[in-house]
Amino acid sequence: MTFHIKAPEKKIITLILAAALAAGLSLPATSQENNPDEKDKPLPQIAENKPLELDIYGGIRDLYRIAVPKPLGHEATSVDIKNISEKALVVSSLFKVLDSKSFIADVEKEGMGISPDAWNSVGAQGVIKCRVKIGSGRVQLEFRLYKTASGKKPVLSRTYDGSVQDTRSLVYKWINEVIRYYTGTKGIFGSRITFARRTSTTRKDIFSVGCDGSGLKKVTNNGSINLLPAWGPGNSVYYTSFFSGAPHLYRSDIRKAILAQEGLNMGAALSPDGSKIAVVLSRDGNPEIYTAGPNGKNLRRLTNSPAIEVSPSWSPDGSKIAFVSDRHGNPQIFVMNSDGSGSRRITFRGTYNQTPSWNPRRDTPLIAFTGRDSGTYDIFTINADSGNMRRLTQKQGVNMDPAWSPDGRLIAFHSSRGGIYTMNAEGLNQQLILRGSAETLKWSSSVP
Repeated sequence: MTFHIKAPEKKIITLILAAALAAGLSLPATSQENNPDEKDKPLPQIAENKPLELDIYGGIRDLYRIAVPKPLGHEATSVDIKNISEKALVVSSLFKVLDSKSFIADVEKEGMGISPDAWNSVGAQGVIKCRVKIGSGRVQLEFRLYKTASGKKPVLSRTYDGSVQDTRSLVYKWINEVIRYYTGTKGIFGSRITFARRTSTTRKDIFSVGCDGSGLKKVTNNGSINLLPAWGPGNSVYYTSFFSGAPHLYRSDIRKAILAQEGLNMGAALSPDGSKIAVVLSRDGNPEIYTAGPNGKNLRRLTNSPAIEVSPSWSPDGSKIAFVSDRHGNPQIFVMNSDGSGSRRITFRGTYNQTPSWNPRRDTPLIAFTGRDSGTYDIFTINADSGNMRRLTQKQGVNMDPAWSPDGRLIAFHSSRGGIYTMNAEGLNQQLILRGSAETLKWSSSVP
C-alpha cells in the first residue's frame, strides 16, 4: 500500500479509510477469513438492521450525602476551593453534594468542628471542613472530614502547603484521600483525558483536559491533521499526524516521527509496564497490529490476516490485547495474547463494534466499546471471559469512544449532546465535563 499525499486536508477520510474503525467511522465489509483460532466456532447470523437487544442499567444508586460548607479564611480562594471540591465529588459518582442553601448550621461559629445534629437534620452523612491561610504567594489548606453518625471527632484530617498556583492540585489531593477513606482506593483527580478535535476546515489538533473538565491544553500546533492520541511515558502523548505529508506516528516529547513506515502508522497504546507499544501499521498491506518499544524500535508483527486489524488496548496485566477486526465481515471486538497467539472473537451482538477500552482493574476482565444499534452509536461493556454484555447509554444521542479512568470506576466518552461526558460503570451519573467536539478519548493511567 503506497500513499502519495500532497495535501492531507483533501479527502482525509478517504486516505485513512483502512483505519476508520479506530476513528469511529464505518468500514466496508471484507471477505470472511478462516481463522484457525475460530474455525470450529459457528458465527451467529445477525441482520444488519437488528438492534442490540441488551438491557440498560436502570434505577438509582444511593449516593453518599455530603456537605461542603464554604471554607474559612481567604474569601476568593475559599469560593474556588468549595467549587473545585464540589465538582470533583460529583464527577466521582460516589457522592451527592448537598445544596448549601439547605444548611442550618452556623458554620462560622462551628469553626473547624461540627454540630452533628444540625448536619443530620439536613440529611448530611458527611461534612468537609476547610480553613485557608494565604501569605507571600503560599497557601495552606487544613481539611477535616466528619461522619455525622460518628459525632464531633473528624475521621480524616490533612494539611497541605504549596504555592497559590498549586491550590487546585492540593484540593485534588484531599478529595483523592476522601475517596480512599470511603472506598479503599485513591481517587483519580489530577489525571487527564486526551482527545482529538477539529480546529478548522483543514486542521485537527490533539488536546488534553483534567478529568473534571479543567485545565484544557493543546498538545499539537503544527497546522496539520492530527489523530488518535494516546498517553505515552510520563506526560507525553502519542498521535498520528500528516505534518510531513503522510500518516506518521509522533510522540509529543520527541521532535521527529518515531514511526514513519510506508502506509499508516497509528493507534499507539502503551503497555501497562511501559516497556512497549501496540501500534497499527499497513506497511505490509492491510492495517495490522504490531508491537514496538516506546520509541518505535524493535517492531514485531502480531496479527496476520487479509482483514483490517486496529484499535489495540492492553489488559491491565499486559498479557492480552483487545482489538477490532472485520475478518468476519463487520468490525467486532477480539482478544489475543500479547504475543499475537490465541486470537478469539468476544462480541457476537451487533454488526459494528469498535474502539475497545480495557478496564485497568485486574479483578474483572471488563472492556468498554462503541457499538452501533439501529444506525446510532452507544457505549457498551463486555466481560472478556464470560461474554456478558451491558448497555450503558441509550436514546441519548450518539455516544462514542469510551475511556476508563485509572481506578476503573468511571468512563469518559463523547456524546452528540455536546461534549465529553463521564459516567460510572453502570452508565449512571452522567456528567458533562467539557463542551465541544472530541474524538478517540484516552484517559491517563496515573494520578500525580
